[in-house]
Amino acid sequence: CKSAVVLMGCSSGKLQSVNTPRENPSGSFYEILYEPEGIALSYIVAGAPCVVGNLWDVTDRDIDRYCLTLMENFFGDCEDAGSSKQSPSLAKCVADARSACKLRYIVGSAPVCYGIPVVRYR
Repeated sequence: CKSAVVLMGCSSGKLQSVNTPRENPSGSFYEILYEPEGIALSYIVAGAPCVVGNLWDVTDRDIDRYCLTLMENFFGDCEDAGSSKQSPSLAKCVADARSACKLRYIVGSAPVCYGIPVVRYR
């Protein structure tokens, strides 16, 4: 059983390319293109089906409030699921938890979800 990963640190979901302008012998610069790298992709490659992380630096109180709402939404009782006994997907909970932040367009927009949709069955 592979587990989903939730990283709530600053820039924990940021992907960076190792692109740096390089100077060639003629003195002009050229760009070397590589695929982006980051801890989130390392978890995906290691077998995690889904990784939640932040794209930029966030305030600690707001992201704590966000994380609590995310966990309550994902692991809480789901009465509207009916007979399927299925909770909402983690990606939907990531989107819905944004409303818990005071700075919902700055801090609330930082968390992103990489990977495949993950649901919890009771």
